[in-house]
Amino acid sequence: MLCQLHIAQAQDRTLTLEGPVDPDTVGKYIDLLLDEDHSLTIADVKSESPDPFSPIATRVPDVGYSDAMVWLRLRLENVAARTADWRLHFKENFKQIFHVYIVDDSGRTTHPLAQDHDSAFSTRPVAHPEVVVPLSLKPGEAATVYVRFWTEGATYLPLAIETAESFTEVSTRQTAKQFIYYGMMVILIVAALLAGIVLRHPIFPAYIAYSTATLVYIMHVDGVAFQYLWPGLPAFNSYASVVAGGSYAVFGAIYARIFLNTPKYHRVVDKFLLAVILITATMMVSGLFVEPRLIKKYLILVVLFAVALFTVAALLAARHRFKQVRFYVFAWLGATGSAMLMMARHWFGIEVTQEFQHDSMRVVMIFDAVMMGLAIVDRYHQLREERQKALRASLEQAQRNLDMNTRLRNLEARYELALETTTKHKQHIENTVHDIRQPLHALRLAVQGVMSDKKAGPTQNYADIYDSFDYLEALVSDHLKGPAPNQVRKTSDEINLGEILSSVHEMFVPDAEIKGLRFRFVATSLVTPVPALAAMRIVSNLVSNAIKYTPSGKLLLGVRRLKDGCRIEMHDTGPGLTSETFKQACRRGARLDSAFTVSDGEGHGLAIVVELAERYGYDFELLSKGDTGTALGVTIPFQQEQPG
Repeated sequence: MLCQLHIAQAQDRTLTLEGPVDPDTVGKYIDLLLDEDHSLTIADVKSESPDPFSPIATRVPDVGYSDAMVWLRLRLENVAARTADWRLHFKENFKQIFHVYIVDDSGRTTHPLAQDHDSAFSTRPVAHPEVVVPLSLKPGEAATVYVRFWTEGATYLPLAIETAESFTEVSTRQTAKQFIYYGMMVILIVAALLAGIVLRHPIFPAYIAYSTATLVYIMHVDGVAFQYLWPGLPAFNSYASVVAGGSYAVFGAIYARIFLNTPKYHRVVDKFLLAVILITATMMVSGLFVEPRLIKKYLILVVLFAVALFTVAALLAARHRFKQVRFYVFAWLGATGSAMLMMARHWFGIEVTQEFQHDSMRVVMIFDAVMMGLAIVDRYHQLREERQKALRASLEQAQRNLDMNTRLRNLEARYELALETTTKHKQHIENTVHDIRQPLHALRLAVQGVMSDKKAGPTQNYADIYDSFDYLEALVSDHLKGPAPNQVRKTSDEINLGEILSSVHEMFVPDAEIKGLRFRFVATSLVTPVPALAAMRIVSNLVSNAIKYTPSGKLLLGVRRLKDGCRIEMHDTGPGLTSETFKQACRRGARLDSAFTVSDGEGHGLAIVVELAERYGYDFELLSKGDTGTALGVTIPFQQEQPG
């Protein structure tokens, strides 16, 4: 009597079957009961009075991430004249506990589906990735369907009713769509595997792992993974969404770090990527010991954050390297849309059909995988171009080194020639030897430093070295011509004394650093008609002499403007000179007693400056008086013809 009363109360919510019915229509006739303590049986819900069921408040059954046992009730009546074989098609691949009961009008109960924690895939009544239950309902007959289920994940459970023929069509279409997607993903993975074997670059294993995690996750969502990959492991299948989804985030982060080279270009983003890897891995492991329901729910947020982070990293890289990362940017923009769609359904209750969500994921993942593959191909093409540019730069660098080495050998050969002719032109060659020795030593240090620097690139400034070559080559040529001491040459060319002093400064900095001296140069823009070679010789001898006889401290080189000219000044912190000792030091071959304790020398440096100053009409004088520190100056008058 209670059964008959219960059925009579449900007559106004009876779904009449004339053909296939979609989940939205079926949802209008479904009633819901939540069993919080998991105590109700089918006998209880059939006979309980008053009626504990109430219509669902959502489009399809969905009570969020609930721990309650969910009961659904649906009253059906077959009004189709020729159809008795029906299918209850649940648009869901797996629930940990899943039972279906059929109660006919006579009160007889059948139990066509009984799935518990240990039920393998083979125990299903229909071998299909999603749960399908056969229903025999002859024309004119009615029955009540009870569904009892519990899940560690979302309680979302759309239900469609199909005929045997319509279900075959739906199943065929769904299978074809799934395996087209799987086939495309497998092709991309195999192509990446072959490329990885040939090119042996870590980007390919990262891409393969990322694409495989994507493929396994979609197969799990479709139910194909439980049907074919682990049909006898229902316990693992209930947790597979965490493993596959977490792997998608972890390997996506690894792929992003390698492809975008975030450890080098985006260190802050790289720390976030490492945090995603650590947090996701921790959640995957902790789900084995704590409530998996919360892990599944919050992992959706972590994956969304990871995808958004991958997209942000791509956009940051695109600001400066768009050509290198363009396909990568397009890929993650699509993946972000799919992740936001999933979060909208699971967190905000926005009703999106499962079929639309899964289809969008398939399309996005195929697009994503193709874009990632194109990104790798494009990047390797660019890397090949960069290697070609680097090879050309290396060849140019080698040519420069060869040129400098050749010129250095030529200079050293001329230096040897000058030494061999000292017996014929003693004083003239003594000047040559003295003028060349120290600059040549400094130049040799600079050239060897450049040639031993393997990081030197095409943008390195070689101007100072080439200026030193020009000076020494001109100096040697001028000396070897052997001009008469009093020969006069006129010049109208104006030179920048700052450039002359800068060249000498750069030439002698290595020698000063070897002795631990701090050599400072005060820049100037003064332009005056001074023969460049003469100025170079004067300044070089002043600097060489200061470095040689200054045991410690610092040096200062500069030009002081005067009313009628300018004065080149050289200051050091070595032994001081008096007027008498200065005159003695200016004589050729003369060396002071104090000089023997400081450095070896021949006594030609200041003598050469004196000779050049007399030849060109300049004043060479001692500016300092005392026992500590020496300041020497060469005054050059303006507005006069300069003797050669």
